[in-house]
Amino acid sequence: MTPEQSFSRWVRVALGIFILAFGYFVLADNYAPMTPQAQVQRYVVPVAPRVAGQVSRVWVGSNQPVAAGDPLFELDDSDYRLALERAELDLGLAETGLERQQAAVRVAESQLEQQLGQAQNLAAQTHSGLLSAEARLQEARQGERAAEVGLRQAENARAQARLALSRTRVRAEVAGRIGNLQLKEGIYAQAGGPLLALVSEQAWVTADLREKSLRHVTAGTPVGIVFDALPGEVFRGHVESIDSGVREGQQAADGQLAQPVNSDRWVRDAQRLRIQIGLEEPLPALATGAKATVQLFPTENGLFRTMARVQLWLVSQLRYLY
Repeated sequence: MTPEQSFSRWVRVALGIFILAFGYFVLADNYAPMTPQAQVQRYVVPVAPRVAGQVSRVWVGSNQPVAAGDPLFELDDSDYRLALERAELDLGLAETGLERQQAAVRVAESQLEQQLGQAQNLAAQTHSGLLSAEARLQEARQGERAAEVGLRQAENARAQARLALSRTRVRAEVAGRIGNLQLKEGIYAQAGGPLLALVSEQAWVTADLREKSLRHVTAGTPVGIVFDALPGEVFRGHVESIDSGVREGQQAADGQLAQPVNSDRWVRDAQRLRIQIGLEEPLPALATGAKATVQLFPTENGLFRTMARVQLWLVSQLRYLY
């Protein structure tokens, strides 16, 4: 075989391999899509005090697991205890004022009854006294209503003081793990300012795929997952949902005109959509954000299912290398 014939043969072989690879890529992208752009997601709850104060004690350490209701840290409660004591004193004064006004109402009612009894014999002389007694009774009742309002306000102030005092000890709202703890005793905490993160135990996997690859994918489509941290292992799951949009498609109602995207590229970047994946077996102890590769099985066709399984097996083995 001459060099020219050998070269021509290798060109035909390379061209055949390219055509086969291209055809495989097109079929796989439509009927056995895979993406390495997947990761573990968890709810991360920023923990912030609801009242201000100096941190007096920290009960937890970084990466420590906690249960719902466990104490996380405390604020100095001196000011809040004094506020509660002041509210209780004000409540006592309000109760005393109400009792005094109720006694005044009883006295005014008694005086009015006496005036009514006298009016039967001395109508002309006691008429003015009767009017005066009625006015004093009305005034006493108004004072009683005002005292009742003051009592309710004092009770509300005491309840608020008690609530503020209880909030000086911050507890975990959900079970999880403390993340990136930077909190130390002596720091002055502002109300509503996050001081640490609580990583929830509830986890799922998200994956980003091109729009075209999702043509045959619906909720319930089975998937296989390979985590970078666990090479050689394949986990089963299924598609729970496909996001309805991405940020680029969000239009702000700001009164401005649309600004079309200008591009001189002949082939533009494909838009990717995010899918939510639920695992059908316990999720291993992986960090939030752990990377994964997701293989979808959107068709019952045996050939495409075999292609997808082979792809996923190869990826699981390659994870030993990188």
